[in-house]
Amino acid sequence: MASLLSATQKASFEKGMTNLFDTFKQEIVIYKEAEIQIIDINQPRMFGYNERSDIQNINYIPVTGVFQALVTSSRKQSQSRLDLSENIIDNGELEIKVKSDANNFINNNGKTLFVSIDDLTYKFVSSQSPRPYITSEYFTYYLERER
Repeated sequence: MASLLSATQKASFEKGMTNLFDTFKQEIVIYKEAEIQIIDINQPRMFGYNERSDIQNINYIPVTGVFQALVTSSRKQSQSRLDLSENIIDNGELEIKVKSDANNFINNNGKTLFVSIDDLTYKFVSSQSPRPYITSEYFTYYLERER
């Protein structure tokens, strides 16, 4: 099928999109469920039968990843009212656009818990939305501020 753009135009648009991403990218931290490591599997007692658990036998290893993303605020910002008070809180909806390395980390390696952007915590409210752009591929996710 014939293309409306020449190879030179495609390369120029691709370079422009890469420059846009590199200019406005922010560092985000993605948090996954911790890996559980049992230190000694050969325990002399059966836990759960009037024996206390041995917390020193279990090691939790945090799983995080630091990636670059294009972060934009949503035009549709909703508010919620706190129960038993008159305070109104903005929900703080964001859209992040990430490259394939961050997308692979989000979708693999266990459950993704939340994302930290500028020391604020956000939860995922959507699944991935692939956004191909000529030859590169970006993935869009929608986030909501975590309370």
